[in-house]
Amino acid sequence: MAESIIEIRLIRNLRYKLSYIRIFETFLESNPGAEVAALLKALIEAQQSAIPPISRYLRQHDVQVQDLELDQRLLNHAFSREDVRSRLRFIYDGLTRAVAWYKTQLTDRQMTADPELRALLLELGEIDAAKLWRTEAVMNMLRISTNFKEKDWIDQERAQPEQDDDWRPRLVEDVSRPGWHGQQSPRWPRPGKYRRGD
Repeated sequence: MAESIIEIRLIRNLRYKLSYIRIFETFLESNPGAEVAALLKALIEAQQSAIPPISRYLRQHDVQVQDLELDQRLLNHAFSREDVRSRLRFIYDGLTRAVAWYKTQLTDRQMTADPELRALLLELGEIDAAKLWRTEAVMNMLRISTNFKEKDWIDQERAQPEQDDDWRPRLVEDVSRPGWHGQQSPRWPRPGKYRRGD
């Protein structure tokens, strides 16, 4: 019997979760620093907590999920990242895609017809959204841009103002005027059409 679209999607989701656990464990082995290590441990825990409810749901529908193979393409892509910055960006991108996937599933009638599955998708989507937020917070703390095309904050050159001898700030001009003694600026007359009584 052919697998339903629900089974296919959930099995793929489960494979990704198992693959990400391996990825996070491997990243953790490289001693990435206290903040990143704490994040990786939290991500591993979140992925591990999501596996039993998905597996249980699939087993209730007579789908066997033992011995699922990891996603080799995803692993290769992850393990090509050589430093903490690129690894955190990889994690951020993966979590962004995961959150978007859950949002899409929650708008699909097939995936939400069963209230139990809908509740499961909502719960798992919220977990990934929380982990995305935490990952972004760690990246911000480490001054690592979440955008692959942008330079990291620490690497960005600070814009230097151009030297212009003829330019002076407006306040200096006002203070240097002979008639200015620190009084309040005069009230500007209102245009005729806004005057009261007109």
